[in-house]
Amino acid sequence: IWAKEGHPHSWSADAPLELRVTKGLGSKGYNAVRVSVIANQLLDAPDFNFTYKQQFKHRWTENFLHSKLIDLAPGTSTFTIAGQKITFDLPAEDAGIRAVFISDPCFSSKWIGCAYGQRFQTFQHTTAMLNAVFADPSMNMLSILGDNFYDQTGELSKTWWGQLSPEVKRRFQLVVNGNHDNWVCGGPGCGQQNDNFGQGQMQYYPSDPVASTLPGQDDANFLDFSVDPDAQKAWTTWMNKAENFVVYHKLGNVGFLSFSGAASFAESKPYFQQACQYFQKSKPAVVFLLGHWNSGGMGCEGDMDTPDVRRELLALHECSFLGEKLKYMDGHKHCNYVQDKDSEPFGFMIGANGMSDACEPQNGFLFLDSTYGRVKLQYFEVNSQSKGDRFQQILDCVQHSGGLAGCTSLAETWLDVPATPAEAFHDKEPTVVLF
Repeated sequence: IWAKEGHPHSWSADAPLELRVTKGLGSKGYNAVRVSVIANQLLDAPDFNFTYKQQFKHRWTENFLHSKLIDLAPGTSTFTIAGQKITFDLPAEDAGIRAVFISDPCFSSKWIGCAYGQRFQTFQHTTAMLNAVFADPSMNMLSILGDNFYDQTGELSKTWWGQLSPEVKRRFQLVVNGNHDNWVCGGPGCGQQNDNFGQGQMQYYPSDPVASTLPGQDDANFLDFSVDPDAQKAWTTWMNKAENFVVYHKLGNVGFLSFSGAASFAESKPYFQQACQYFQKSKPAVVFLLGHWNSGGMGCEGDMDTPDVRRELLALHECSFLGEKLKYMDGHKHCNYVQDKDSEPFGFMIGANGMSDACEPQNGFLFLDSTYGRVKLQYFEVNSQSKGDRFQQILDCVQHSGGLAGCTSLAETWLDVPATPAEAFHDKEPTVVLF
């Protein structure tokens, strides 16, 4: 790939900006949006005045992070950043949204064997599909639920993101921490000095986490770098902090809460309670808990896998009102299926994107559509042993039928429920959590 596309370290400075756009933490208001740019040097950008401009700390230090929290009015807004015009589209609060979710994407066996990367052409097909999908102006968000390219040094991540169009990169993003994002081998028992521990990840995929509200940080200095892996040298532990990965907000009529399963529940609990208080006030139609691990082990304590976190949240006073409105998505296991359901589905596994597992070889993505009064999850299987190669069929449809929303006949419906009006939420005063 590098021979054909060029090594990421050699990419030109005049290329389109390596943009990251994320919603601000929910407690900061619906219009809060964090805009970040990754570069191989400090950018001269007086036209945008980034409030954070630093070389990466601790890991992937050949990069530079530029970031700023802005107040963005719903609708379309255009800014000039380092001389390039960038358009942002913030859907109105409580409007429907459209998003794509994948997990455990691989295309290279540089660090960990990518069993079906070549068979499914995951590098070419996934990036081409996303570029086509996000050419549709109705798309709002892309989320990756961990084990992001099985990448210790950041080179694979740069290679993959370098293939995405500016139309993809200007949309909202939310990236979750997985076990291979911490220890490239997959768990703390085989951890080594050069591992990431989520340190490079939280700068390459900057969000607006709870850390930005805690003492020592603020909206400008929004990440907590107090854990230095090279000072601690505890390679078989998780050398990071929960607050760098707990993110909650609302986009349109959908709430999102993401976290790292490598943290402890005790460390994360007050932030989960804070998130539920926010959702009780903001009244989304549904809340998706976004995690990586589907079960304990490989760096995840038994109560921090995604299904268990959902169960534990519903047992908390602050969160119990959510009930079936609290759904989850995860990966870790390299399969795609409806993972849990009661009276309606509430758990969704989307971990088959090049890696192998006990299920059949699969490659696919989830499409969330909360427009027109419904919350729908449509699963598009791009390639599998049983269905064969459907990439070109889906791509052609996306390009000629108005995007994913016009191609749902090619997808499986995993969820289809009413986008319940805000009045249906319990209207009671939440308990205040003090930090």
